[in-house]
Amino acid sequence: MTVLKKLTLAFPIHRVLMAAALSFVCLLIAFPVSAQAASSTTAEDTFFYTRERANAPIFQGFAADSTKDLRTLFTLKKNILYDLAGAINFEAEIPVLDRYSLLLEYVFPWWETGYKFCEQMVEFGPEVRFWFNSWERESRDKMIGWFVGVYGMSAKYDFQFDTKLNYQGEYYSVGISAGYIHKLKNLSGRPTNARLEFSLAAGFLQTDFRHYLPTDDYTLLIRDKYNVGRVSYFGPTKAKISIVVPIFVNNDNLSR
Repeated sequence: MTVLKKLTLAFPIHRVLMAAALSFVCLLIAFPVSAQAASSTTAEDTFFYTRERANAPIFQGFAADSTKDLRTLFTLKKNILYDLAGAINFEAEIPVLDRYSLLLEYVFPWWETGYKFCEQMVEFGPEVRFWFNSWERESRDKMIGWFVGVYGMSAKYDFQFDTKLNYQGEYYSVGISAGYIHKLKNLSGRPTNARLEFSLAAGFLQTDFRHYLPTDDYTLLIRDKYNVGRVSYFGPTKAKISIVVPIFVNNDNLSR
């Protein structure tokens, strides 16, 4: 069996497309409304915008028809690089104090093809970030620009690639991160609500692993008791190109 065919079996295209589609949906949600908000309004429309806003709901979601009365409550994220590897993932980041935020990351690929190929993992971890750009409590432009952070994460995994790579185990990692987030623009060059994050992380990672092998007919998986151990590693641990969608709250409604 060729390597290409094995890769196709291990990571069927529909799994990768499913994960990538989630990121695409996030982008579609943020862009259309943002593009509409970016369109110019006349003086005649101003009164109606102001009057209608008095009855606006507290949570604006992706609405972007004002730059003054909306506050960023939190952001939702999807790492495109993980999606391309078939690893479904979600992140949420909350501004805590001026220049500080808390990020929660959850990664859970759960694919299996018989007893030949497997990509199963549950990973969770928090990250505290410091932002070089300051923001006001009522600001909508929070968590934009350069940042540095410290993270911790732990996971359980089961990876199998035919008979070549067959390991189960757990790992944890701690380290530092750095990155940049900027607003995306629509085709007319106007800024939108959607944002893009580029970040890298490095640190210490330690895993306890257990090796196993399938039988010739792949009906059973047999633990290899002579191939168990612990591996420690220091170096790059994470890379992200993430779609970021902010969720806004209406300041006017909160002040009533």
